[in-house]
This record gives sequence, C-alpha cells and structure tokens, in this order.
Amino acid sequence: MLRIERYGNSRFWALYDGQDLVVVTVYKRGAREVLRRLAAQPPAAADAAAQAARARAQPEREAGAAGG
Repeated sequence: MLRIERYGNSRFWALYDGQDLVVVTVYKRGAREVLRRLAAQPPAAADAAAQAARARAQPEREAGAAGG
C-alpha cells in the first residue's frame, strides 16, 4: 500500500510502499504525482522493474563484499 508521510522531522515528503521508502520529495504535490504515476502502472511491470533494479545492484554488492 502506497502512503505519503513527512520524511522524519524535516520539510520533505516521503512516499512509502509498505515499509519500503520509494522516494523523498521537497513538495507534497510531487509525492502525490509520483504516487499517481506508480498507481497507474500495471502491477507486473512494477514488479519486473523492481526485480531488474535488484539484479543490477546485486553484482555491485557482491564485488564490494569481496573487496573488489
């Protein structure tokens, strides 16, 4: 479930998907726009994009852990 809240004790706004932080914006209007665009995406496309992002980040984490 997507929700918008203040980001900590700041003037910024955060968009969360459950417990996951999706984006931090300066304006609440920007957070609402990101929420609107994400909600308009088909669920399968969003899942595929998240999986692709994790796959791209995985080799970097493994290289850092190996001291490379």
